[in-house]
Parts: sequence; structure tokens; C-alpha cells
Amino acid sequence: MTPFLEKTVPPKFTNIVSILALIAFIPLLFAATYQSIRFITKATGTKANITVDTSATLEPINTDFYHAFAQGGEEANDMIAPILPETKSLSPKVIRLDHIFDHYDVVSKNGGTLSYDFSKLDQAVNTILSTGAKPFFSLSFMPAAIAKDGVIINPPNDWNDWAAVVKRTIEHYSGRSEKNLADVFYEVWNEPDLDQFGKWGLSGEKNYVTLYRYAATGAKNATNTNAFMFGGPATTGLYKNWILAVINSGSRVDFFSWHSYLASPSRYTTDQHNLSSWLLPYPTYVTKPTIITEFGFTGAKNTLYGTSYGTAHTAAVIRELISGGPMYIFSFELIDGPNQTDGTGWGLITHSTNGKKLKPRYYVYHFIDAMKGTRLQMQGEGSWVTGFASTSNGVIKVLLVNFDASGKHTEQTPVLFTHLPNGDYTYKEFTVIGGSTQTELTVTNGTAKRTVVMTAQSVIRMELTRH
Repeated sequence: MTPFLEKTVPPKFTNIVSILALIAFIPLLFAATYQSIRFITKATGTKANITVDTSATLEPINTDFYHAFAQGGEEANDMIAPILPETKSLSPKVIRLDHIFDHYDVVSKNGGTLSYDFSKLDQAVNTILSTGAKPFFSLSFMPAAIAKDGVIINPPNDWNDWAAVVKRTIEHYSGRSEKNLADVFYEVWNEPDLDQFGKWGLSGEKNYVTLYRYAATGAKNATNTNAFMFGGPATTGLYKNWILAVINSGSRVDFFSWHSYLASPSRYTTDQHNLSSWLLPYPTYVTKPTIITEFGFTGAKNTLYGTSYGTAHTAAVIRELISGGPMYIFSFELIDGPNQTDGTGWGLITHSTNGKKLKPRYYVYHFIDAMKGTRLQMQGEGSWVTGFASTSNGVIKVLLVNFDASGKHTEQTPVLFTHLPNGDYTYKEFTVIGGSTQTELTVTNGTAKRTVVMTAQSVIRMELTRH
């Protein structure tokens, strides 16, 4: 496939791209201002006082972006197969796999000849496809057959071998005469800056730019393929020097990726703003997709991943990114590894040896899906209680989440609906795990007001339907 490399362009085109880049940046500038105000008020703490203007419609709400899930390599096998029905019920759009070369025995070398066996990896990919999702490949780690000293976090003995492995992988999955998958994402490495995965840098023998360039060469040389996406750097956080290094590599860049393990949901919006500001001098990159290929509140295993804390954090992050956010944000991970009966696993589901139990966080995705529709103007979010509003098929909906890192804050939150047609309405409240209440009310002056008790780490959905 023809790579998307930078070319010399006429000044008129550059000016047009610059204007488009500025237009793309303006919403994030407003978001940054909003975040600054929230940061200032956080010092004293502002309670929410919500007003929903039911006549002020905004953009359609995209719910696909958070139906993305990553599976780490805690076992060297198809970890999703035992939870296929549970995963399919999440309606995933994309599922990311790492360790694809070292866990699935893809590459071998005899003398100077590379050989490939995709059979084990194909099994995992077929499982992903059977869920209705597409695979997202982290091109990791270095096949032992070509790695220095056989160590999978080392550079290859011959960089051309690494390019060949990437080429053959792309041809196998995106090739029209092979798996024939369209629009597959290929991400160069997984957390290259982490000691555990090689402690790559931006210079020296373990230079990520070299790793990226040779992978891009492999992508460039792949033939007879469907369209695919190629990018990185998949670092442990969003780092300016790594993003600019990928840009300045001169190689193909279809998307930017990183991991976000941030306890503060507002930091996710800050990251989006920062990235946009870094890219302004590179206008042709401003509109490239951004992808958070792993996210959570901490990168360490923690029992809170199995509690309402993890649920509320996920909901609060989705709220932060519901407008103008990344193409995808991948929840890490689908299933715990083995031997985690202490409840510390990252998974949405416990391991088969621990009962395949669904954790509370599992339910939050479809719960927020009910908000799909046209976004409504909502004001009055506070330091702890945030949310957004929408309308669909005549139903007014509000999602509220009280994420409190200390786990202590509770407040009574007033919610005022304005510009309602007068008449009789049914009001409902829902909780993530299935609880609900219902009352009837009559609107006579175009407004309706409810007060909801938002305990720490609670997520509720309100619905107002006219008879």
C-alpha cells in the first residue's frame, strides 16, 4: 500500500491545511479553558448544580470510541476464547493484542531464511473476529529468532529482518489474498519506554526511531493489501518528545498512540489539548487520529479495578472525552491473568480459574450506550459530579458520575430541565447494576427539577419522557 509520507506542497495548500488545523484546535482550546476553571475550583470544591437546556442541541454522540478493549499478554495463548460470549456482549469495535510475535511463535529463522507460522495467532484473531470486532496489532515484541541474544526486548541482529517481519505480518492480515481484513491498525511496539519492555529511547542502540523507521519500511513494502493504519509510539504516557520524534522520523504516520494511567479524569482532556498544541506547527498532522491504546486509573494491579471506583473512573473518563476526544480509548484489560484470586487484576472479568465473574466495570459501557443520540447543552458540573445530556426519540437523558479519588464525597445534586413542552412526563433513574425508580410528574411552566443523591463513585442515568 502507498505510504502517507510528507511531500512538498504548494503554499496555498499549506494555508488551507493550517486553517483547518486551527478550526480543529478551537474546541480543545475551549476545553482547556474549562479544565483550568475546574482545576481552580477543585481547591475549594464546587458542588454540581445542573441545568439542561432541552431546546439547545449540539453534536451527535459517538459511543463507538470506548468500545475498544486491550488484552495484555499474561498468558501465551488465546486468552479471549474462554470469555467469548462475555466479550461479544460488550459489542467491541476493536480488540488490541500485544506480544503477538513472542507469545504466538510466529517467526523462526534457519540460516539466513525467515519462516512464518501464523496458526496460533490466527486462532486469537479469529476469536476477535467472532466477537464482531477487528484486531488491533501491537507489533511486539522482537521475535527471539532475530533478536540480539534471543532477548525479545532487544534490537534485531539485522534491522532488515525486523522490516521483513512487519511486512509479512501486514500482508498476512491485510493482504487481499490472505486474511483480507480492511482498516486494521498496526502499532509499533508496546510501552517502549518501560524497562520491562526494553527501555527504548530516542537515541543510542535502542533508538525507537530506528525501530519505527524499519517497521515503516516493512509497511511500505507490503503488497496487495487493503487499506490499513500504521502508527505509534504506544508510550506509557503522552510525551511531546516521542510524538515529535515519530513526526520527524520521515516515516509513515497514520495515527498517534499512547497509554494513559491517570487517576484524574480531567487529565485526559488536558492531554488532548496538549497534543493539539504540539501539532500546530505540523498542520498536516493535526487531523491524524489519536488513540489511547490502554487506559485506567493506575498501571499497577489494584483491587479497586473490581469495585465501583473502577466503574466511576471509566464513566468519568468517557464523559471527559465524549466530545472531540480520540478515535478509540482502549480499556485495559478484558480478562485477568491466572493466579489473581486476591482481586487485584486489571480485567473486566476474572480468570477462568477464578470463576469468570463479571466485575462492576463490565456493565458501564452499555449503560452509557443508552445516552446515544444528540447531545444537549448542559451546565453546572462541579468538582466531583460531572456528566452530559442527550436526546433521542423524544427522551431527554442525563448521565451523572461522582468520581471521588478519596471515596468520601457525597452530594445532593439538583438537576433543572428547561424549555420543556408543558404536559405529563415519566421520570426514571437507573444505576449501572440494574436498579431503577420511576415517578410521574406534570410540567406547567416549561421546567422540571429533580434532586439526586450522588454517593461517592456512583453513576446514574436520568430519563424524562413526555406522554
